[in-house]
Amino acid sequence: MKRRDLLVGLAALPQAAYAQARRARIGLLATSTLPPGTAEAFRDGLRQRGYVEGQNLTLDIVVLPGAPEPDARAAATLAGSGVDVIAAWPTPAALAAQRATSTIPIVMVSIGDPIGAGLVKSLARPAGNITGLSNLGRDLSAKQIELFLETVPGLKRIGVVQNALNPSSVGQSHEAQEALRAFHLAPQVVEASSAATYEEALVRLSQSGIDGVFFVPDASTSEHRSLIARQAIAHRLPTMFQRRENVEVGGLMSYGANLVDIFRQATGYVDRILKGARPADLPVEQPTTFELAINLKTAQALGRTISPSILARADKVIE
Repeated sequence: MKRRDLLVGLAALPQAAYAQARRARIGLLATSTLPPGTAEAFRDGLRQRGYVEGQNLTLDIVVLPGAPEPDARAAATLAGSGVDVIAAWPTPAALAAQRATSTIPIVMVSIGDPIGAGLVKSLARPAGNITGLSNLGRDLSAKQIELFLETVPGLKRIGVVQNALNPSSVGQSHEAQEALRAFHLAPQVVEASSAATYEEALVRLSQSGIDGVFFVPDASTSEHRSLIARQAIAHRLPTMFQRRENVEVGGLMSYGANLVDIFRQATGYVDRILKGARPADLPVEQPTTFELAINLKTAQALGRTISPSILARADKVIE
């Protein structure tokens, strides 16, 4: 068969059959253990597009060690392993991938501020080898603060927990602080990114008279979600998160896009790139649907009553 005839034949194949015509190798790069359901959603999204592990797909999931030099080595190793596309979550992983390669396509998964982080030139025209999904994190912080104050009336002093090593976390922290000041509240900012530092942060905030805590989104907040929830309840501190996963284990409330859905959606970028699209030509997408989740058991443990109007607006209520 002539090459031209082969290409014409491939173009005529349905989507799933096209995926079967070649073996793809995808790298999924993260800076912590992936949150529940996200790896499964990524695999499911690929499977829906015709890519099946062991048949026409090799999926390498790499969790970065957590320090700059090891992160760089791990990302460079993945880039040099022959992958066709790298999907990266969250911002530090995307930055590590960016430093590791300027040629392999990179798909961002739920990145807070890709322009501010220097990952893309603009959302409409990313340029370079990076595109994907932004989570509107910085713009979302003010809405999260507003909902927190509405759901837990009477909060006077609010702690803000951030990870200074994550540029996206720092940017969203600044937005949250500005939102609090707009309500004439003075935030108290503390750093945390590990189990020990989260424990220390909550003890320090409790001892300083803080009566509510806003957790800036970060992979470590998801990784240590059970510990954070236990400690916050022990210190009788209402909590606000971006991810529903934090509420499902005992956090008080969250407001943000569904991370599982975002991981599944990211496979659409992977598919288009494998079929020849250039990342520079694929605009960065932002979520259009946001979920409000509330844990009533936690509210009761904290001695808080959630108004019926708030509960009626919630997408997920844990009783």
